[in-house]
Amino acid sequence: MNLAVQGIINGSTLQVLIEDGWIKDVGIFSGTVLQHYKLLDTQGILLPGFIDIHVHGGGGADTMDATMEAYHHICKTHAQHGTTGLLLTTITQSDEAIVRVLKSYNSQDEIQGAEILGFHLEGPFINPEKPGAQPKEFIQLPEARLLKKWFEISHGRIKLITLAPEMPDAESVIETAIQLGIVVSAGHSNATYLEAIKGFKAGIKDTTHLFNAMSALNHREPGLVGASFDSQDVYAEIIADTIHVHPAVLRLAARIKGVEHLMLITDAVSAACMPEGTYELGGQSVSSVSGAVRLADGTLAGSALTLDRAVQNMLSCSAVNPVDIPLITSSNQSRMLGLPYGKIGVGSPASLISLDDQWAVTHTIVRGNLVYQK
Repeated sequence: MNLAVQGIINGSTLQVLIEDGWIKDVGIFSGTVLQHYKLLDTQGILLPGFIDIHVHGGGGADTMDATMEAYHHICKTHAQHGTTGLLLTTITQSDEAIVRVLKSYNSQDEIQGAEILGFHLEGPFINPEKPGAQPKEFIQLPEARLLKKWFEISHGRIKLITLAPEMPDAESVIETAIQLGIVVSAGHSNATYLEAIKGFKAGIKDTTHLFNAMSALNHREPGLVGASFDSQDVYAEIIADTIHVHPAVLRLAARIKGVEHLMLITDAVSAACMPEGTYELGGQSVSSVSGAVRLADGTLAGSALTLDRAVQNMLSCSAVNPVDIPLITSSNQSRMLGLPYGKIGVGSPASLISLDDQWAVTHTIVRGNLVYQK
């Protein structure tokens, strides 16, 4: 049956009519119209569903597990926190491991959770001086041939790649990615300001987890952070768990980049939504303690964050206003990737969420299907 979702949009109680996974109309409708729909009164704030373009895992599952079962866990886990679409994100690993991930996704296998929008390759074309939690032994020089191979194996599902623009032959990979329709992000990079600007001019559109694992902002050498701040049209991902980035810096980032180009990500690993303990990130052992996930040497290794919590953090530290939330959680991501999400309007995919007055998710609807209800 078709679905009519009732909730608050821009301060008014409205109904969203959904047919075959798409929004047919938005307004206040008579009983005659509504009798053809199953009415779901959320009594909450309706927003476009969150889109997480950088998520490694959750619910005990890791993208590098390379199984549909793992992907089910990840998608179901994050849907409970408002994510309706995500990019399964790999880490720097061997060619064989990356190929296993790309081959393991079966689009015919229905997932009861967030929609898989494609893959994000985080590495392996990164700078060994800024590995973060990426395994150094698998870092390699940029190679366009490899990206083409992976793209073909994925059946065109690679949507985003993180690389270090200062590495040899990075420009050839950037050029190839653009030709294939893949968005390029600068990250795990020790680029100088000029090297980063050169990368942006070559076509890089994003900055991977701003501030983390990159050349820092210095008043004499602005680095990748400074280049991102100085490039108005470049997007920036940010991990708003208040562990990776201090609340004061979250405010600065929102002010400098602007809410039209800032994107919340989780960078979540398998430990997300799980008890404290030991988990895996691409074959590496990580410990989740007090909300932080770390390698044995103390290096932060992704997060245990969910996007609803990231939203709450941004609001509680006054980095953004409530009206900005759809931009930094959905609209910017959709615009950057060229996807039709990010709004509740006629003709848009019916992926939306309802939140209570504490910004906690009460309902998640993916392509017209109710996949979570509190």
